Amino acid sequence: MKFLGELDPASLSRTQRCNRRLSDPSRLQAIRDTGLMDTPQEEAFDRLARLAAQLLNVPLTIMSLVDANRQFFKADFGLPSPFRETRTLPIDASLCRYTLEGESIISSNAPADPFLKLHPSTGPWGIVALIVLPLINPDGHVLGTFCCIQPSVREWSQQDLTVMKELTASIMTEVNLRNQIRKLKAEQNMRDTFVAALTHDLRTPLTASKLSVQLLGRRHADVPGVQASVSRVTASLDRAEQMIQNLLDASRIQAGKPMALEMSDCDLHAVTAQTLDELSAVYPERFVLTAEGDFKLRADVLGLRRIVENLASNAAKYGAPGTPIEVRLDRGETQVMLQVRNQGTPIAAEELQSIFEPFHRTRSATESASKGWGLGLALVRGLAESHGGKATVTSCAEKGTCFTITLPLDASAGRRLSA
Repeated sequence: MKFLGELDPASLSRTQRCNRRLSDPSRLQAIRDTGLMDTPQEEAFDRLARLAAQLLNVPLTIMSLVDANRQFFKADFGLPSPFRETRTLPIDASLCRYTLEGESIISSNAPADPFLKLHPSTGPWGIVALIVLPLINPDGHVLGTFCCIQPSVREWSQQDLTVMKELTASIMTEVNLRNQIRKLKAEQNMRDTFVAALTHDLRTPLTASKLSVQLLGRRHADVPGVQASVSRVTASLDRAEQMIQNLLDASRIQAGKPMALEMSDCDLHAVTAQTLDELSAVYPERFVLTAEGDFKLRADVLGLRRIVENLASNAAKYGAPGTPIEVRLDRGETQVMLQVRNQGTPIAAEELQSIFEPFHRTRSATESASKGWGLGLALVRGLAESHGGKATVTSCAEKGTCFTITLPLDASAGRRLSA
């Protein structure tokens, strides 16, 4: 970049420092990470450019990105032709490149400024008074600038500077939020890939182990104790396989995807009764089922079992020991309702807001002897919502803790409409 004269030592030092920053690989990568270079204008940024022009009463405001070769105008108010059409400026003609060390350029009279008067773009652009503020990301890299230009001498007030600084901060808030969303999406994709690979790799040896154990059981069926051992090992392998499925389902829930369901005609009363009967082997004389009427619906039977099993076993594990757990079924014209209520220490109000989130565990669950991943209630909500229903919870000392699941009579109809 050739100036129209010899710079003073301070100005020369500034240009040299900024020139070194121009091709910094980390800075250039930070610009690429924004995804803003060579993209169309966006109202989110143009709005701030218009606002700056209105508040400061200036004819030209520009938001730019500055890479190693050019200055790209992402947003503007009053940008003249041909720049409004090309939206770029060769780097040798860029004044904004001299903010890359994080220093602003502020002048009330550029033709009288010892540095600015020698820059070849000052005259052709009609730059007299200007405020140029660097756009600095959280890692300290200067991505570009936000500037306002006045074609006449103007003493900038403190209010003018404050407005520009606040609007610059707003631009960076938008840029940083977009970067965070991009990173979260990348992390989510990586997590989904990892979970899929992990579960695939785990299921293969589990299946092989289960087949081997069952084969040994058949070969040595006459040996005392073999069948009992086979049953224990098989049950443990089944539990491990269910944990893998829970992890897969939780990953789908976090990604906002509906859970996979196999719809069929079934009876919620029969499914609930059978599930509670099986749980009674572990928690004897705890469950009291109340149901009157017809509870036939179209739903995923395994999903219904998982809902009942998670809610009932949680109530048994974390409710007051020895107290009855009330399980109630009700039916309306278009939906059925399942309620599971237990007595005991109520769930804190602040925890009720996040109790259905994956990997969340309440304080009582964390302090109890029962260990878990905090996936059960997330799966309950995911299954309910995948059926087109919902899951809610209330908790207080007087009435206990009550989880309520509402499901449509024909969940497949809702899934067809949302597909």
